[in-house]
Amino acid sequence: MKGRVLVVDDEKLMRVSLEKQLKKEGFFVRCMKTAGEALNHIKNEDYDVIVSDLRLPGLDGIEFLKEIKGVSQKTIVIIMTAYGTVESAVTAMREGAFDYVCKPFSTDELIIKLERALNYKKATSEIIRLRSEIQEHYGHDNIIGTSEAMMKILDTIKTISDRETTVLIQGESGTGKELIAGAIHYNSSRENGPFIKLSCAALNKEILESELFGHEKGAFTGAIKTRKGRFELADGGSMFLDDVDDIPIEMQVKLLRVLQEREFERVGGEETISIDVRLICATKKDLANLVKQGKFREDLYYRLNVVAMKIPPLRERREDIPLMINYFIKKYSEHLRVSKPDISQEAIDLLMKYNWQGNVRELENVVEHALVFSSANGIDVQSLPEHLRRFESKPGEIPLDLKDKDKIDYQDAIAEFEKSLIKWAHKRANGNQVHMAEILGIPRTTLRNKMLKLNLS
Repeated sequence: MKGRVLVVDDEKLMRVSLEKQLKKEGFFVRCMKTAGEALNHIKNEDYDVIVSDLRLPGLDGIEFLKEIKGVSQKTIVIIMTAYGTVESAVTAMREGAFDYVCKPFSTDELIIKLERALNYKKATSEIIRLRSEIQEHYGHDNIIGTSEAMMKILDTIKTISDRETTVLIQGESGTGKELIAGAIHYNSSRENGPFIKLSCAALNKEILESELFGHEKGAFTGAIKTRKGRFELADGGSMFLDDVDDIPIEMQVKLLRVLQEREFERVGGEETISIDVRLICATKKDLANLVKQGKFREDLYYRLNVVAMKIPPLRERREDIPLMINYFIKKYSEHLRVSKPDISQEAIDLLMKYNWQGNVRELENVVEHALVFSSANGIDVQSLPEHLRRFESKPGEIPLDLKDKDKIDYQDAIAEFEKSLIKWAHKRANGNQVHMAEILGIPRTTLRNKMLKLNLS
């Protein structure tokens, strides 16, 4: 069956003719004489398309159309009209009709319009389904954690989502910066607009400039046609720039102009393009330090840093790890279509002790691996990847995992190590700063200064 069609016309010959021919083409067809009769019927029966005459006894076609949309916005309406009332049919389309046909018309013409209407409905349903999945992915329920740090982040998302301010999200790789950006967009008034993403890492200046701003045909070798950039595609929605610290400094002035003036030109173009885009950026580095080093424009930094959010690494919110383990076990059990297994306390303890340089992304991959290699008794230590099984956390040791690093930011590494030391001392001293200073072997004033510098309360 191609689709369910309801024909509404007061001419019996038209109803009989259309019913016979449309059924022959594979449609399910019902016919009604009046709008009132049809309205009562569609309250209990669903139809893909209603084909209605514009002039009906009692309730005319325009009013009938409004009533249909009141019952079901998803139902598509095609209007039948005489040549002398085409203007009224155009009015009906403004009121929500999908299309119209002029009497007399061939059945083939109507079938083409019906098939087009059904294809449109199918595509629209798919878009709605995909949008629902995307919104579910970026919903608050997918931001896992009950730690104080994560509760603050959730509160911030609720506060700023419906504002038009630029947001700067800071955090290590794998902490969920894109998820936070998506949550901000899909909980804002721009949720029905596009959410365009671009990672600025590993793109050279020419490619990045074209990706951001688009290019005109012939702008450079290989530019065989005009191409819209990400900012243009994001018009009316939000733009997420990940790794904004990797934007070459000579291109930062163009980004600054977009933020200030909401306009730009494509590469090789002269036309000024205006846009309405909310910008959400993410960085894995300290932009303030890059400004001091002359590697990032100070004026751009202040434009990006209107609202700053810092996502803590997983090792600083270990109390959230069991919740995440449970979430990922449930997620991948459903994906692999297997029963949700139990996980041993020994495995949980080991996952709690591990340093998680790859943060949430690494934990998710480990849980998926463990699920694949789980036994009949569930997930145990032997189900975990080999490098985790070899991992041993020595009492009092503060881990520094550099085995997969080719390069580090020395100052950032020292700051993170100092944070770990202070947090370790805080736990040992139950928050007593005098005792903390004694444990660390430093004056209390030095401890307090370091805590202020590292934003540790």
